[in-house]
Amino acid sequence: MTTEPISFTPRFNAAARISARRIGREQQPLLIIDDVLENPQDMVAFAASARFAQPEKSAYPGLNATAPVRYGQALAEALRPLMHQGFGLPLKGTLRFFSFMGLTTLKPEDMQSIQRIPHFDSPDPYRLAVVHYFCEPAFGGTGFFRHQASGFETVTEDRVALFDQHAGREVRQGVPEIYTGLKTPYYEPLDKVDAAFNRLVVYRNNCFHAALLGGAPLSDDPRKGRLTVNSFISAED
Repeated sequence: MTTEPISFTPRFNAAARISARRIGREQQPLLIIDDVLENPQDMVAFAASARFAQPEKSAYPGLNATAPVRYGQALAEALRPLMHQGFGLPLKGTLRFFSFMGLTTLKPEDMQSIQRIPHFDSPDPYRLAVVHYFCEPAFGGTGFFRHQASGFETVTEDRVALFDQHAGREVRQGVPEIYTGLKTPYYEPLDKVDAAFNRLVVYRNNCFHAALLGGAPLSDDPRKGRLTVNSFISAED
């Protein structure tokens, strides 16, 4: 791989297919967009030229690389009306975003316990998580869950302490060395979005979620592996 990635300018597809639904008892919004980019293969080529490494301050089960800045900025602007309509983010104001490319590479026996159960990213309900798949359906999609002991489907500031009590005990009790799936202990599955090349899914980052890895062999080659671009977007008035 080269030391400097090739250039990449995203071209968003005006004819992208958009669908939305609500999940669980809490009726959390879930947005799915297909055929997002006109040039998705250019993102794969960019990833193939990038330098991936193990993240230092993340529980991501694999390798990360810096996403194109133009992608994150353009994505946030393109999603702004949908984020306002579906998730209540302000229609105007400063957008804050962070994006990275991810390659899932770890086998379940090489993961920490917390990497084999669903998680939430932060308790802020107005910080949205975005996963853009650049891989085929065989690599699996994203699942959404309810925590059985607490009944929580999301974690807000007032729920953090109680959830932490349950989660700490559950991790000490043990988590099977298998990927997160429909039979993951301590959690009940609510819904899932299958992976599809050039599909994007948006949800609140405080929802319990996890990658549902399929049967395809994992790879550290972006052209062959479970490549996604993962973003967090929030807005301020």
